Amino acid sequence: MTLISKIKTTSRNGDLSALLILILKAFAKYDWSSDIYLTSIITKVSAINTALTEALKRLTIYSQLAEKDHVRDTEIKALFKLVEGYLHIPIVEVQNAALIVNNVLVQYGLRIQKEDYSEESADIASLLNDLNKPDVIAAIAKLQGVPETIAKLDMAQKDFENLALQQAEGESVKKDLASASQLKKEGITTINDDLMGYMNTMAKVNPATYEATTKTIAELIAKNNELVKRRYKTNEVDTEVL
Repeated sequence: MTLISKIKTTSRNGDLSALLILILKAFAKYDWSSDIYLTSIITKVSAINTALTEALKRLTIYSQLAEKDHVRDTEIKALFKLVEGYLHIPIVEVQNAALIVNNVLVQYGLRIQKEDYSEESADIASLLNDLNKPDVIAAIAKLQGVPETIAKLDMAQKDFENLALQQAEGESVKKDLASASQLKKEGITTINDDLMGYMNTMAKVNPATYEATTKTIAELIAKNNELVKRRYKTNEVDTEVL
C-alpha cells in the first residue's frame, strides 16, 4: 500500500500552493463530514491555502513594481541622454531649444532613478509638469524624438502608479496577512504532522474509505518532492523573495 511521505521543507512557496490545491481537490471528491478530525484538518488546510494564494499575489505585485520601476528608469535615462545629444548639435536653434529643456532636467538629475519608489514618483510627476509649460513645450517640439520619449516616460509613470495603488489597496485590507514563507511553513507542518500519520493509519484500518485518497495524496507529494530534489541537484537558483 502506498503511504504518504512528508513534504520536503525546501519546497518553494509556489510549490506548496499548487500542492495544497491538488490535495484539497482530492479530498473534495468524497464526503468526509462523518470524520470530524479529518474535516477539521481539511478546513485548516483550505484556510492556509487561501491565505497563501493571497500572499503570493502580493509578492507578484512586488515583483511587477520592480519591473515597472525599471521601465520608467530606462525612459528617464533615454530622455536625459537624448536632450544632452541635442546640446552638441551645431545648429543654434536646436541648441537653444535643447538648452531650455535641459535647464528643466538638471533641476532633477539622473539621481531620481536611485530614489525610493514614492520619492521618485513625486519627482517624475513634478518633472513632467515642468516639461508641460508653454515655453518648454515649444522647445520640445523642435527636438525630434523628445516628445515621444516624454510620452513614454509619462505612460511608464502611470503604469507604475496604477500598480502601486493596487498594492496599497491590498495592503490596507490585509495588514495582518502572514508572509508567504510563514504560511508555507504552517501548511507543511499541518500536512506532515497532522494529516500524514492520520491518513496512513486510516488507510490501513479502513481501506475502503481512505485508501484511494491516501494513495492520491501520496503520489502528489512524491511528485512535489521529486521536483524539489531535481531542482536541488541541478543547483537551480531559487528566486523567491519570501
